[in-house]
Amino acid sequence: MRNLGSTCPKQSLKWRWQVKCRNLLFALETGVPPWGLLWMTFHICEFFFKRTTPGQQLQAQLAMALCLKQVFAKDKTFRPRKRFEPGTQRFELYKKAQASLKSGLDLRSVVRLPPGENIDDWIAVHVVDFFNRINLIYGTMAERCSETSCPVMAGGPRYEYRWQDERQYRRPAKLSAPRYMALLMDWIEGLINDEEVFPTRVGVPFPKNFQQVCTKILTRLFRVFVHVYIHHFDSILSMGAEAHVNTCYKHFYYFIREFSLVDQRELEPLREMTERICH
Repeated sequence: MRNLGSTCPKQSLKWRWQVKCRNLLFALETGVPPWGLLWMTFHICEFFFKRTTPGQQLQAQLAMALCLKQVFAKDKTFRPRKRFEPGTQRFELYKKAQASLKSGLDLRSVVRLPPGENIDDWIAVHVVDFFNRINLIYGTMAERCSETSCPVMAGGPRYEYRWQDERQYRRPAKLSAPRYMALLMDWIEGLINDEEVFPTRVGVPFPKNFQQVCTKILTRLFRVFVHVYIHHFDSILSMGAEAHVNTCYKHFYYFIREFSLVDQRELEPLREMTERICH
């Protein structure tokens, strides 16, 4: 998710408020649970209380109250940004996966392929869900990840990630973390909205290289976790988001290990932390 506010610092407070609220509405579309929405709400309030006069703070509080009223008046059945058609097998798989998560089952059990289900369908719904959630995690702290603070997309002093694609960067390019993240999210969104890669029509099979594509997506999404944990852990703590981010990471980790979707060498930057939280 791009940090639109930081790219236009001279814009009005009203404009930045609109950006924040749009991010909150995006959270609704991606299926963020209630405590995740509250976390975003407190983050937005904190942003405005630090930058406004008492009168403007009151206006922000009233606007937020109205926004939350609209939020919680909506149907509580949230849907992902990439939507599988209701009534299809993939939509039912998505609902089954979400129900398992909410039931409090062990995350190792949650990620296992249900009996009789197609593995590509199972991988597809999880890739979309992880994209939505990780995009949101980075988006909520993107203001603290700038060209100045993070001039290189890295995971500590030992790991540096370079960007390569089939359009603008045909050779690996050294980019800032915000630029890398923006390209990554656009690239993934393009793939999951491509019917030839992530088909949504009933009876249309996945391409033969589907799992290889998902491996590349998940490998690059893992690098978001690496950067966030190593370079922005203080921000996670200050927002009270540690439990949320850890749960998302554990779910992601158990899934990629269950189906061997990410090379073990890619996991090395977070190995010690993973050993502590993924018992």
